[in-house]
Amino acid sequence: VLAADDDELLQELIDAGICFDVCPSSNFLLRVVPSLSTHPLSKLCKRGVACTINSDDKLLFGYGLVEEFELCRVELSMSDEELAQCARNSFRYSCAPKDVIESGLADIEK
Repeated sequence: VLAADDDELLQELIDAGICFDVCPSSNFLLRVVPSLSTHPLSKLCKRGVACTINSDDKLLFGYGLVEEFELCRVELSMSDEELAQCARNSFRYSCAPKDVIESGLADIEK
């Protein structure tokens, strides 16, 4: 997530089709970002960086995947569309079988 401050690097990552797997709660708890409200996930999404929302170790950090999405909605003020795009990316950039990817993407659109 620290790449968010480097426009040239971000463009290289976008051009290379790199997807960021982001764990906002652990980024905050590990002091990668000073506060949740300053987390750059929304900024990265708006710049066109492919991102997914993920959970880290729930026992250590206390957040599961649902809580991470809720945190992104409440603390990062991400819209339904931004959250849905991150969910779509989790399928598009996965190594899952094609039928699983297609089914997952269809479920997001419901």
